[in-house]
Amino acid sequence: MMNFRGLHGPSYYPGYLSMDDILATNEKLPCKFERTVVGLGFLDSSNQSKDLEKGAQLELPFWLASALGPRRNIVSSQLPRVFNERYREILRADAKLVDLHSLSPYFYEFGRHLLPLMKRDANALGKLLVDTLKNRLRGVMDASLNCLDDEATGYKANLDQLERYLFHTGRKTFHDHQLWLARRSHIINANANAHLYGKRKLSEIS
Repeated sequence: MMNFRGLHGPSYYPGYLSMDDILATNEKLPCKFERTVVGLGFLDSSNQSKDLEKGAQLELPFWLASALGPRRNIVSSQLPRVFNERYREILRADAKLVDLHSLSPYFYEFGRHLLPLMKRDANALGKLLVDTLKNRLRGVMDASLNCLDDEATGYKANLDQLERYLFHTGRKTFHDHQLWLARRSHIINANANAHLYGKRKLSEIS
């Protein structure tokens, strides 16, 4: 089950047992080692030493970058490619046309994790996440209500996991609503027939 509770609120916490959080935090970002680290030379396949020297630059999964990051000041992190200025411009131009799943399957979740690490870029990143979702949300919900079953697979291919969750939620809600309307229609017809039957019985008595 998707775990997006509190995604945009200050009380957001990753779900420790959520597969989505595990996969999102495995996304990589560029990091620079601010001091020599003993015994981590194996992280750099081109490094001949058992240690990582100060200034070494590597792409690390988020979970490792955050463990070595702000509190310990072992590494400093930069925005990954998907959130750099080039892609921000593309998303600002027309987010609805972007294949977000190709950029990052966990675009919003990964971005939300990054905010505490991105001191200088945190505000710009937060605004990008909110604006991108706002610009794409209407299209996602419209498609969830109007896509035919054979069209849904193709449409979902461009969505990140949060958008797919919203798409499925909208589709299920619409389907449940249709079922409810069908049952309500049946009840209304039954009540109308009962009313006519009562009038007929009354005319027979009189």
